[in-house]
Amino acid sequence: MIQKTICVHPSVHALDARLREGMAKLTPVSFVSCADIAECRDGEAVISLSGDDEVIRKLPAGNLRCFHLAGAVSREDTGLGGNSIEFAQSERLDKRLRGRALVHQPIPGYSGLRIEPGDEILARCGGNPVWVARPRPASSLDVVSVPLPKLATGDILFDYFHRSRFFQVLPLLHFLREVTAGTGWDYPPLRACLMLDDPNLHWPSYGFLRYEKLLNEAKSRGFHVAFATVPLDAWVSHPAAVRLFRRHPEQFSLLAHGNDHSKHELSRSRTEKDYLRLAAQSLRRIDRLEKNTGLHVSRVMAPPHGACTDESLAALLAAGFEGVCAATNLLRKGNHRLHHACFGLKLAEIAAGSAPVIPRFKLDSSCEDAIVISAFLNKPIIPVGHHHTAVDGLDLLSHTAEVVNSLGDVKWQSPEKILRSNFRTFRENTTLWIEPYSCRIQLIVPSGITHVGLYVSENNGDCYSDFTFLVRHGSQSRNGQKVSSVPQPVMPGDHLEFVSVDLGKVNYREVAHPQFSLSARALPRRLFCELRDRFMPLIPRDMIPKAWTSG
Repeated sequence: MIQKTICVHPSVHALDARLREGMAKLTPVSFVSCADIAECRDGEAVISLSGDDEVIRKLPAGNLRCFHLAGAVSREDTGLGGNSIEFAQSERLDKRLRGRALVHQPIPGYSGLRIEPGDEILARCGGNPVWVARPRPASSLDVVSVPLPKLATGDILFDYFHRSRFFQVLPLLHFLREVTAGTGWDYPPLRACLMLDDPNLHWPSYGFLRYEKLLNEAKSRGFHVAFATVPLDAWVSHPAAVRLFRRHPEQFSLLAHGNDHSKHELSRSRTEKDYLRLAAQSLRRIDRLEKNTGLHVSRVMAPPHGACTDESLAALLAAGFEGVCAATNLLRKGNHRLHHACFGLKLAEIAAGSAPVIPRFKLDSSCEDAIVISAFLNKPIIPVGHHHTAVDGLDLLSHTAEVVNSLGDVKWQSPEKILRSNFRTFRENTTLWIEPYSCRIQLIVPSGITHVGLYVSENNGDCYSDFTFLVRHGSQSRNGQKVSSVPQPVMPGDHLEFVSVDLGKVNYREVAHPQFSLSARALPRRLFCELRDRFMPLIPRDMIPKAWTSG
């Protein structure tokens, strides 16, 4: 991989150390100090942070790319005008940003840019230009008026790059991607699903959801719905509901939603052994559901109420769950093993010996920001709701799917397929290097490739390093081989599957039942919740307690 050196004026220390570390992990760059910007050479890239607009006039002629933080007019009494960032329809911008107006928190103390002749406005806030492309002979420079963040104690880069706070970092990442284009990693295509928590197969409907109507909408609008169902509910299934799911796997899929769906089920203070018993029982219940219905349930866990611990993640992987889908902000609170410079900004959060976690976020009328930022970061796009998300019909789900589809070519698929495609690649001559962000990945060897290697580095933090792999070519297969740092010979068209040695290392069928299994509260509580959900459409809207629809 070719790493590009980025000159920072007046000094590399003007760039926050954690921001510098994060950018070096997200793009193939390294940073060096540049005291005199006039000494920069043709073909180099420079970040100008002095705030002195006269400095960029000293840039030498030639093919020199520059990111310049302008000396904006300070305003002590207010934040940056407007409550949204409005991106232009410029071809200079990433396609996923063009024409978007995204809600943004105020950024105190800074105003817009002074426009010069020839400037192309890339983004505005409150009508004020905040990012422009300024032409130069043989190149151009990016001028931004919004300051780069200075991370305080306890801050992480994710605090400045999420659904409503992103613009202090986004233009810099955009610039670094542009100057390293063609030299770094290739990411998977955009992948998405809409996720709904709690519904089961007891009837062809659940609360405000009518499965057949939702299926028709998914077909018409082109989206996939993943139902996070409670394994405790596997005791009975309605034939009509089963038929819908069995006949339409492109639109509907199932995954696990806890085990009993008790409060803090995967985030309590329990030992890994206790969590292993819980995970094993969940899988046994899933087995029973599959046997009775002929359906497939993704070995993916959506933790009840979104939270899980380091111990539960380790137990889930050992039992055989291929991954977890959880909100990034909740994951940050209880999973210290996952903390690193790029927490929340990569394809998944992973730690050795733990299930990978792909992000999800609330499906509501304002989730376009989260959709676009997830897409810009190449992360899976998974908005999540409940049956009451459809309280006013399916318009909200359909609109959300339209926003996702407006990003371009999107693969709508189950969480299992998302996880199995969760890796990035780099081509070095005829060798394809793979960096996995899942414990099980699958791919077809592209043309021109003779060897495949597993790329493991500090960039992935405490990542998976031990994989076995299966190679299938036509009817022949080789399996059980352990992947080493030496690339393995393959042929174009081969089907490859890499599996972490930690996945399913415990036979869940032989694990004891949880000591707290089916307590006096678990089953009655679940039955009450289901009855509440199913009768909710019969209750006048203004009489439904807010607590019932706050999830």
